[in-house]
Amino acid sequence: MTVHRLKALALILWLQTIGVCSVVTNLPEVPHGVFNVSTRIEIRGTKHAAWTALTDFPNYPEWNPFVRASIMVSSENATLRDQYPKEGRRLFLRTQIPALPLPVNRQTPDIKANVQYSYENVTHVQRKQGRLAWDFTPDPNLQVDLQSERWSAVSDIGHGKVLYESREVFHGATAEYLKGQIGEALQACFDAQAQALKGLLEQCDK
Repeated sequence: MTVHRLKALALILWLQTIGVCSVVTNLPEVPHGVFNVSTRIEIRGTKHAAWTALTDFPNYPEWNPFVRASIMVSSENATLRDQYPKEGRRLFLRTQIPALPLPVNRQTPDIKANVQYSYENVTHVQRKQGRLAWDFTPDPNLQVDLQSERWSAVSDIGHGKVLYESREVFHGATAEYLKGQIGEALQACFDAQAQALKGLLEQCDK
């Protein structure tokens, strides 16, 4: 192989690398917290399919081993007819920490000792960018110094694949205690949800 051909091959490989790595992350920069948990995974499928699954809250129980219920509710805690996430609305979550073993469906029972409940506020629904976020701020009457914000994102990375990412950053004096109690389990929950989403979309893609 000539020197010119070697240089050309090296250039092609470099350009391919730039193309693959151009989407380093679709998650926004946020202030550093006391700790964070995050996950990212490549999935065979489309951005549209990934976004649809991510925002289809009523069907989370069919595949999600971590978030077993995700329900848009009113300020009076009534279930809203429109369950598509909208900025400024309240979100009720029922989670399993640790996550349930895969696979799961709507009939999979919770492990009662591992059930966690929270109310979140939807802060960003960015369909074009493929980004969704909500944050947690406790009731002031509880006197708990803890705040968190979770972002999830899907990005088309070419070659018939999409990148799914999710990250939650925790702030406040209680966050250090939370890290020690469930930090590792929460990280495993994020990874379990990513694997479950991959399984869901790739099964649909067959």
